[in-house]
Amino acid sequence: MNSKTHKLVWSVGVPCLAACAVQAYDLNLSSNLPPVTFHGFASQGLLLSSDYNYLGNTTQGSLNFTELGLNASINPFPRTRISVQGFDFDVGNVNEYDPFLDYAQIEYTFNDDIGIRAGRIRRPGGIYNHIQDVDLARTSVLLPQGVYDSRWRDFYCSIDGGEVFGSISLQKAGSISYEVYAGMLNPAGNGGVARSIESGIYGSGLTFGGVDQCPIFGAQLWYNTPLDGLRAGFSGGFVSDVEYSVASPGMTIDTVINIPFLQGSLEYVWKSWTFQAEYFTLNTSGNTYAHVMTPFGPLTISQTSGSNQKEAWYVGASHRFNKWAEAGVYYTEDYENTELTGNSKDFQKDLALSLRFDLTDWWIFKVEGHYIHGTGLINDNAANSGMTYDDRGWFMLALKSTVSF
Repeated sequence: MNSKTHKLVWSVGVPCLAACAVQAYDLNLSSNLPPVTFHGFASQGLLLSSDYNYLGNTTQGSLNFTELGLNASINPFPRTRISVQGFDFDVGNVNEYDPFLDYAQIEYTFNDDIGIRAGRIRRPGGIYNHIQDVDLARTSVLLPQGVYDSRWRDFYCSIDGGEVFGSISLQKAGSISYEVYAGMLNPAGNGGVARSIESGIYGSGLTFGGVDQCPIFGAQLWYNTPLDGLRAGFSGGFVSDVEYSVASPGMTIDTVINIPFLQGSLEYVWKSWTFQAEYFTLNTSGNTYAHVMTPFGPLTISQTSGSNQKEAWYVGASHRFNKWAEAGVYYTEDYENTELTGNSKDFQKDLALSLRFDLTDWWIFKVEGHYIHGTGLINDNAANSGMTYDDRGWFMLALKSTVSF
């Protein structure tokens, strides 16, 4: 979608959302079936940073921070639910208003203990992975980016496959809810993974050839404790055979990596307060294969690419003052390679303060300030060409307005 079309969508779509925003829309397809329920949302943000371009060309102020979604659901039979969502977003140079099918799933619940879900499903992971697009579900504009990078949703939000889920009562000891999943990831050509690789080869003369579909499996467990509002979560999984290629005249380099990951979560909701903490880590390891044309024919050279461990964590709290005002704060640290922590390009530390205003039942507005030390998550060499990276702290302002029905 080009910028002209994007403006047309906004000029027509947002007023339409606002006009019907008080409640969801139900469509009756047949007298023998329940209605199809529709929900939608649209958000527009502004990002402005002081020293570096982060999540777009933000030193000049970036409006490339948009989300649009429309979903529908129906319960055609007892214990059966079908739901689908189309989604479009733009964060800097990622996705760039290219609409896609976010999820299309059917689920059947046998009882509280077990159910099944299949199709293009939302991958569970921590507190927010499966609800990243639900702006109503959080105080902040940006989630802690080391844990929930807004550019990488094509890689970790949805999978084509299935899962088994349920909740097991522990009587007075609380309960355990679980989700076990497996399927295939479909990295987009203009998604976060692709843009990160392109950033890494910026200025090298190499051409990026895309990222292939790859399998993933994992699980999410939540322990709902006897203390009302307190829960603890653990998730983990494995992404195998992530393959991509770069090329130059006479040579192609294929890289195949595996990614195990773990995440721990803790949340406590008490009166008008919400307290959260999460830890996330992953490890990448694999092999590279260089295919070189020589006067004697093609030659393949293989080499182990080594391993790299990423770690990120955050702690945060939010408080609801009344029905229209809420405030939140979090502190987060990210280390893209735990063996390299001495240079400011190897880490990013972020202190964020957020204010949320629920102007109506269907319209919210947020303002958020960040003080950031380090540049480990910028990953956009083209946008920062010619900039000097140093050890100074820097600032970013984020504004976001969302309408929904």
